[in-house]
Amino acid sequence: MKRKYPLIVALIFCHGFLGAAETIKPSKATLESNVGEMEVEMKLLDDGSWKLTSLLDGGSIVRREESEIFQLIGNQIHPINYRFNQRILFRKYKASADFDWENKELVYVENKDSGKLKLTSNILGPSSASLQLRLDFREFNEGEIPNDISYTVYWKGTIKNRIYDISDKKESIETPLGTYEAYKVSRRFEEGSTRSQIFWLAPDLDYSVIKIYDMNDREVEIKIKNFEEIG
Repeated sequence: MKRKYPLIVALIFCHGFLGAAETIKPSKATLESNVGEMEVEMKLLDDGSWKLTSLLDGGSIVRREESEIFQLIGNQIHPINYRFNQRILFRKYKASADFDWENKELVYVENKDSGKLKLTSNILGPSSASLQLRLDFREFNEGEIPNDISYTVYWKGTIKNRIYDISDKKESIETPLGTYEAYKVSRRFEEGSTRSQIFWLAPDLDYSVIKIYDMNDREVEIKIKNFEEIG
């Protein structure tokens, strides 16, 4: 079964708001789109790891639940496990990935397919690549933001290089939460691909993603609606 909107979810649910420059803060966020409303939560677990969860509820059309647990070591994300469940009409899809850093092995399940991959340093999970981008944006000085940045990411049974092109000029973006100046970041796809994915990071909100545009068979637009810090 073809997975609809696969990259949108990875981008959205890892974008719970970051707090002060030296830490991540537990938070909840709500996003609205033309496919349903999404709730996102970033939670600190008892062992010091973090859990990112999202629920997209599109009624009888689509329902998607996704989570990723990771450790933050310095400024680098180390994924621990990833879980994904999706229903589109009567079609269902289930996936998981477990990152065994001690044995340098990744065990994955994609519906009826399963397998193992070799882990190397700095591999990110399906959801954590975008969060790593935000963490890295914090380190850039104004006027010294690179034209592009790339990450090694696990995705659907493979490990791939994911590249983002960055505009050096900010744009004014209106959202239900307010209007913000934001950097435009575009996911790079293979030459000739009809896929398009763009998202906007707002410096005034600690580089939170406030808008996402995705074209993959259909147009999907998502905007931040509300957020709150927990605890």
